[in-house]
Amino acid sequence: MSIPYVVRKKADLSSGERKELWYGVPSKMQRRGGVKNKELAVRMAKTTGFHRGQIEGILSELVESIQDLLSSGHSVTIEGLGTFQTALTSQGCVLPEQVTPGKVAISRVYFVANSKFSRELKKTKCTRIPFKYYMPESMLTKNMKKADR
Repeated sequence: MSIPYVVRKKADLSSGERKELWYGVPSKMQRRGGVKNKELAVRMAKTTGFHRGQIEGILSELVESIQDLLSSGHSVTIEGLGTFQTALTSQGCVLPEQVTPGKVAISRVYFVANSKFSRELKKTKCTRIPFKYYMPESMLTKNMKKADR
């Protein structure tokens, strides 16, 4: 399998001066929301002995259980996948006793992928979507047309 990408021009400010360079970026195939539970359950049902409905129920319960555990101050590790954690924030106070529960809140929930999971995923090759599918004809150069073949 490979991950499709498109080529886009972006501003590079890393050297202190503005340069316009071309970069490979994810295509719109990575639509917002991605693969949902039902589609994931159908895929998993094909490779396991479980029914789609059972898998959907498990995924739904997984979300509720992770939320409950994170709300209790725990981190949650799904072996082989990664760890869900929360970060807290509060206003700065002069005295420690002024840091009350009403001033402390979750600033974000984040996921840290398992290192083996990340390492294996990073081995995935990428495939450029032909320029002709997303660039106007007027921008296509001879070399771009040649690269599309």
